[in-house]
Amino acid sequence: MTILIRNVKNVFFALIAMSALFLGSCDKDNDRNPPTLQLMSGANYTAEGTVAAIGQPLYFGIDAQGGDANITNFTVKIKTSHGTRTLLDSGLNVRNFTVNETFFQGVEDTAQWIFTVMDKNRLTDSKTLTIYKDPNSTFGGIRHYPSIVMGMDENTQIGHFMDPATGHVYMLDSATIMQSAIDIVAYFKMSEDNGVLLPSPTFSSPGEDGDAVLEFYPELEQWQTRNYTKYDIRANNGVTPQAFENAHNDSLLIVSYDDVWGKRKYKWAVAGTIIPFMTQQGKKGLIRVIHADEQATGVIEFEMKIQY
Repeated sequence: MTILIRNVKNVFFALIAMSALFLGSCDKDNDRNPPTLQLMSGANYTAEGTVAAIGQPLYFGIDAQGGDANITNFTVKIKTSHGTRTLLDSGLNVRNFTVNETFFQGVEDTAQWIFTVMDKNRLTDSKTLTIYKDPNSTFGGIRHYPSIVMGMDENTQIGHFMDPATGHVYMLDSATIMQSAIDIVAYFKMSEDNGVLLPSPTFSSPGEDGDAVLEFYPELEQWQTRNYTKYDIRANNGVTPQAFENAHNDSLLIVSYDDVWGKRKYKWAVAGTIIPFMTQQGKKGLIRVIHADEQATGVIEFEMKIQY
């Protein structure tokens, strides 16, 4: 009986010690200072309650300050009647940051924009804005180019640089003069897919993130303006050939491009591929590949529809 009482006492004191440790841990967590996030205000930024036309630029300024730990994550999400989508998810390791982000009004009637930072301790801070679609907003017109031919990087006869506002293709010397208008670049390389090197006709832009495009066009490093176009790289973006054929305004172009999947280049652009994209100026479009050679001296032919 004495042994039983002693064991019960030991368990009792152990539970008290564990509770004290737990409460101490909770107090320590509560004492940690979380990061803080502020949305900038003023004439240059989109404000709470803004009514925006479809495709109108939305400008957000974010100022984030770390608390007791570095900021490790920054996200931008949009919540609509159809659910919540992540537009930006950026890994970081900084004490603080200030950044301007530009997005574009979609077709949703009402959207909550949610900006969140998280630190190394997994403490967070968020700010939310509600933006409304202009009820008088209508879909806009598009430019349609039934056939554009661009040369790959070693093609000396056909240009590699394109202005989607006109559909014109330029060689390097002319493109350098027109550099502020150049949004699309073509080249060929062998790209790895699941450990296998495959021929890859590729769409990129002068401002390709990471400067990989300089491997093919090193002269771009001297350009003063290097536009950055993003390509939606989803294998299944939902755009069928029939939908592409029937697109006579920019409604399909707007809903097809998902910025979460917007990347610096589109690899393996083979015949039949339909590619949503967005230029640095926020113009959304669709490319349908007609033909693509599998050598650096070849060409890629495609059809394009893009917003005015």
